[in-house]
Amino acid sequence: MIVSTPLFRELKAAWPDAVIDVVASSVNQDIVRDCPHVRQTILWDRRGVWNSLRTVLRLRRERYDLILSMSLRFSPAFQLYLKMLGARHLHGPRVAKYGTHTGNLGMYDHTIEYPSDRHILATYFESLGDFKPAKIDYRYELYNVDAYADQARAFAAGLKERYAGLVCVNYQGSGANRVLPQDDTEALCRQLGDRYPDHAVIVLYPPGDRERAAAVVAGSARANVMLSFATTHVLELAALVRECDLVVSPDTAVIHIASVYNKKVLGFYVNSGNHRWFYPMCDRFRIMLSPTDRITAIDRTAAFAAIDELMAA
Repeated sequence: MIVSTPLFRELKAAWPDAVIDVVASSVNQDIVRDCPHVRQTILWDRRGVWNSLRTVLRLRRERYDLILSMSLRFSPAFQLYLKMLGARHLHGPRVAKYGTHTGNLGMYDHTIEYPSDRHILATYFESLGDFKPAKIDYRYELYNVDAYADQARAFAAGLKERYAGLVCVNYQGSGANRVLPQDDTEALCRQLGDRYPDHAVIVLYPPGDRERAAAVVAGSARANVMLSFATTHVLELAALVRECDLVVSPDTAVIHIASVYNKKVLGFYVNSGNHRWFYPMCDRFRIMLSPTDRITAIDRTAAFAAIDELMAA
């Protein structure tokens, strides 16, 4: 959803009278809830047929001129739901399955391949076809972060009285194969603490995982390596990331939050092509690509060469 935010802004800039709605899940709706370019967000978790049908009927009543499907799913049920929405124009990805692809279904006005060598945001804009704005700013946005920023500001202010800057380290990924191993996380924090003693190294952790994060801090055994406070909302996490100078993280939302604020980013990616689809959309970043589909063997020498280069910039 963070990667998609430029779509809403640029469409509204190109067609100020357009009404834009976003269908979101309970996982990501908070990202766009306060977006000034969007009229409303509509929750659709696709939990059961009856829930989906109720949502589809609600959407159908809006009589949309254009529906842009950004899902790479090709299930018969989902395609039927899209057909039932009754939009004048339906655009989406060209997904192959069952010996055919979505472009052959007779329901799409425009489909497009999702090339593996291009950032997915550029493909999102291409999927608009004739509705693509002539000029595009690819900058990500987050909205109403200040409403969640009090604790992050106080936490960062206390550290900035003692340190020249802040580095945040996130070990959690969007799947088990994208989690930084604990020993590698400890080693990264330990060396960060040694190489940058004038910086506070903050270990982020998701709700319910404080014990592991505390073990990382203890294992690093450095006074300038410390736990984050417990963030309870994604925008509170964004407020903390906004205070940092460098963000070290696997390929997950933290990297895209850092891109919103144009932070320096070191990203760890598995060898799945995501480093081309979802690379950080910021000015200064480096990518560490695993040789496998798991982040397991970290090349620590290369990682710290990249960090030193970023910190010197």
